[in-house]
Amino acid sequence: MLTATVYVCVIVDHMVNNVNKQNKDFCAHAIIQPLPLPAPMTTDRKSTTSTAKSAKKPIGTRRRLSAQEREQQILDSAIAFFSKRGLEGQTRDLAREIGITHPLLYHYFPTKKALIERVYQEVYLGRWKPQWEQWLDNDSLALEQKLNLFYQDYASTVLTPEWVRILIFSGLSDGYIPDKYLEMLKTKLFPRIVRETRRHLGLDDSAPITERELQLVWGLHGGIFYLGVQQWVYQLPTPKDLGPIIADRVVAYIAGARALFQTADASLSTDANALATRSTF
Repeated sequence: MLTATVYVCVIVDHMVNNVNKQNKDFCAHAIIQPLPLPAPMTTDRKSTTSTAKSAKKPIGTRRRLSAQEREQQILDSAIAFFSKRGLEGQTRDLAREIGITHPLLYHYFPTKKALIERVYQEVYLGRWKPQWEQWLDNDSLALEQKLNLFYQDYASTVLTPEWVRILIFSGLSDGYIPDKYLEMLKTKLFPRIVRETRRHLGLDDSAPITERELQLVWGLHGGIFYLGVQQWVYQLPTPKDLGPIIADRVVAYIAGARALFQTADASLSTDANALATRSTF
């Protein structure tokens, strides 16, 4: 009995030692190995991406404009504003439409007249092409060719809503823009057309322009301008290709000039002869 009891105790003691050893190895393994990270939470990928983007890009951020860019922004907005409301439109309303303060607008354009002057330079003087005068001065082109070449390009350049409407609005208010622009026409354009018409008809091109000659030229030029009024003021349908219409008006002008200019020239000759006759007595 004693031997059996001792044998059992030895077996039990051996088992206990093995268990303790395994526990120690497990504890050491647990201390050395890092704890596993928790599994990531499942979320909507799109919402996560949009949240990340919104965190990187502040909402409502605007690029600061340079002084030159701001001035051009005000000018472009003023052209559209005056074209829509007329020159009687208030600059305070213009500033509100742009999204700037009224004092900031006046920082760039101290007066409304200064702003309108810049509009005139941008829309009217800025579109005048020096080659138009060169075409009319070209002796190698016939009169009909010159007038067609000029008015085809002139119409495609100026017959825009802002060009037509601002000119009309200004004429109905203070007349500032049409007065300046028409003075340029009387200097750079109309004398050339009269001179070239006289040369085409074999008449003296050095005599002063008569009122009838000038009015005939006005009829030609005004007929081209009316194409823009028809579209941008009356809101009437206008042919997309104005070429044939312009060509017809040029032909009509030359036909009318053939009768009117020769009559005017004959009247001038008669007046000159009468004056010479009176001076002999």
